[in-house]
Amino acid sequence: MHHLVRTLGVPWLALLGACAHHNQLPSSTATLHGDTNVTLLRPSEGGVRIYVQAKLPDGELGLFLVDTGADISVLSEDTATRLGLTVEDSGRSLAGLGGSVPMRSSTLSTLGLGDAVVRDVEVAVGVPGVAEYAGWMPQDGIIGNNVWSQFLVEVDYPADLLVLHEPGTARAPRKAAPMYFNGFINTPVSVTTSADPPHTADMVIQVDTGASALLISGNNGQSLFQRDYTEGIEPILGIGGSDLLPASQYLRTTRRIGVQNVHLGGIDLPQAELEARWINYADQGVGPVGMQGLAGHELLDGHVAWFDYEHGAFALTESKRTPRQVNGHQVLMDQELAAHPGSPPDRRLYRARLLIGLDREDEAIELLAEQAAEEPTDHEARILLARMYRSKGRLAEATAALEGIDPGTLVDEKQLIATVNALLLEQNDSAALALAEAALTARPKDPAPYVARADAHLAAGRFSLAEADLLAGAKVNGDPDAFLDRRARVALAQGDRYGAMSHLRNMLQIYPFNGPFMWFYSQLAEPDDRPTVEADIRNAMARLHPFQRPVDFQVGASHQLGDQARADELMQGGVDRDCDALGDDAQTDNCVAWYHALASRDLDDALVRVDRALEVKGPRSDFLDTKALVELRLGNTSNAADAALQAARMAPDDVYMLWQAERLASLATQP
Repeated sequence: MHHLVRTLGVPWLALLGACAHHNQLPSSTATLHGDTNVTLLRPSEGGVRIYVQAKLPDGELGLFLVDTGADISVLSEDTATRLGLTVEDSGRSLAGLGGSVPMRSSTLSTLGLGDAVVRDVEVAVGVPGVAEYAGWMPQDGIIGNNVWSQFLVEVDYPADLLVLHEPGTARAPRKAAPMYFNGFINTPVSVTTSADPPHTADMVIQVDTGASALLISGNNGQSLFQRDYTEGIEPILGIGGSDLLPASQYLRTTRRIGVQNVHLGGIDLPQAELEARWINYADQGVGPVGMQGLAGHELLDGHVAWFDYEHGAFALTESKRTPRQVNGHQVLMDQELAAHPGSPPDRRLYRARLLIGLDREDEAIELLAEQAAEEPTDHEARILLARMYRSKGRLAEATAALEGIDPGTLVDEKQLIATVNALLLEQNDSAALALAEAALTARPKDPAPYVARADAHLAAGRFSLAEADLLAGAKVNGDPDAFLDRRARVALAQGDRYGAMSHLRNMLQIYPFNGPFMWFYSQLAEPDDRPTVEADIRNAMARLHPFQRPVDFQVGASHQLGDQARADELMQGGVDRDCDALGDDAQTDNCVAWYHALASRDLDDALVRVDRALEVKGPRSDFLDTKALVELRLGNTSNAADAALQAARMAPDDVYMLWQAERLASLATQP
């Protein structure tokens, strides 16, 4: 990852809602006498989505997302295979925010939740867009309304507790709102904007525990929201989306509406910073037909949500239970150690992942090293060990951990490009090229070997071969605009500044939130180019919502283009937006130092800050990249080049880090 501030400015594809729509209502049956309590698990304390463990037909506990936005439950392909289920084409389709896909289905004979048992649960199997992991916990699937509708469901967010009530034994609180259930939970909501003057719109939308914040779709509030929004592009991917398509395929123009209050479930929910996402305001056709909107986690969190399917009522109330935050990684680790005493070899990789999720990385490394030594054919453990070593700056050990792993496996595990570039950074060009070519033989239909070989050719000065490989990789990827950043890097190495600028300009137009290469674009501009570059950047930023704009790299571009007043203004706004809320002293120090370096302000203080952050956290590629730029601004080009090289060695699959290391190395050798 880059600097934390960059992740705030680059909202890559995210699951916006886990709604899964198909066209047949559930036929499951449940057995429960009275009530049963089920602990809600989160990937971390304060995690934004909630999960439960459910007993599968083989007696094992599976981890499932609690998703009231799905009318059918979902099972992962791996779990279905483990259970020996028969999976068939259903002849129906499954639709989500990411699109519509044919539904393959099976049936779980039983699914246990506490003391409740649900029988004959239909599940959609292997649905695109459903995450394989929750943090570092393997996720078995999603539990949707074909299960939840068998009960009165009480979700106590503050207490991390799910209570299932036997129908007929309880009701939602008196102040509940109407709930219209047709496979999905629909309820009235009133949204008041933060505009001056504010506007209020009444609508009926779905309550979706698997979604984020507030999504509005279609003509809801069209007349009231006309002047209360910003407009920009952003990626939308959810259930039904494919990770085989280029990211640009999921970019949509959306509107964002500042909200000051939401009336939902019988209560007012005052909002300080909520922005509703508005899609399909002009019939763009995003998501399932007829979906009017989603009320998700940020609105429900902090309350008890009541889903009374029997009586058609939905309510939000205050929790009366003792608050707690349950880290699922710790729960699963406790269960693991109780079930499998000692250190069985076949459990080490699973335990290591849980330890990483618990921020016990040194223990995870120790366990993975033990596994690699005793079970050298466990390539998955060795690859994870190499990643962990690299993140800690233990580069020689990372290289050793990967020795002997076949190139095809490195491709499959998405480690080929990192491994090839690690060899290149160690000046082992022949081994890097041999590995890339072997990977290409093993996986000719994957773009990664072409990219890796292009990097090897570039390092050896074979520019035309590097360019040809990148074009071939783009063709295999099915995206003519793939790898524009690398193509620009090759063009610049050839001395073709205008060619490099053309690639970067194209990239900026397709992905305007890609800040690093907007900054590089500005660095290539000579005085005559500056008006064009400035106009390109303005146009790109105008296509983004304000929260999406990569303010840090806008600072760098403004400084590079000679507009210091603009750089200073943006720097202050960026520090206020990105640094002050981090809540971690080292990350805050790094963030402030990064902004100051980009604007070339307060550099002595910036150096103190980034050195202090590195002392606290140890070597990190993002902190080292900050140090490189601070040193460069101070005129210490040799120190800058050393820090950039170390950062690239720790993140050798990051083309930004590679390019930065090359750029600073070149500057350090200039007289």
